[in-house]
Amino acid sequence: MIPAMSKAIFMQDGAPAHTARKTQGWSRENLPGFWEKQKWPGNSPVLNPIENIWLIVQDLINKIKPAVNVNDLDKMLKNAWSSIDPNILERLYLGIPMRVQKFIELSGEYIGK
Repeated sequence: MIPAMSKAIFMQDGAPAHTARKTQGWSRENLPGFWEKQKWPGNSPVLNPIENIWLIVQDLINKIKPAVNVNDLDKMLKNAWSSIDPNILERLYLGIPMRVQKFIELSGEYIGK
């Protein structure tokens, strides 16, 4: 994906750390395809494959014993992330046009996972 970064659209959700002026300013200056929060549709998390990937990671983490410290959590996250089948990542990526089309057809309404 690195060679195609100039084609990527960077967006952030409504988390306070993402909407902070400093974060928005840095993103505008450093991310060529950055869309500010006001431009991104409200029901759009399903358009972003990372939302599904985080659900997969969370599911994998929930299947093992809870972390007892930050180092354990770091290892668990890295192990879960690296265990995701690349085919799943590719399907999520290739599904973006279909999700965008469905989103347009529903006039910006929630399209599900």
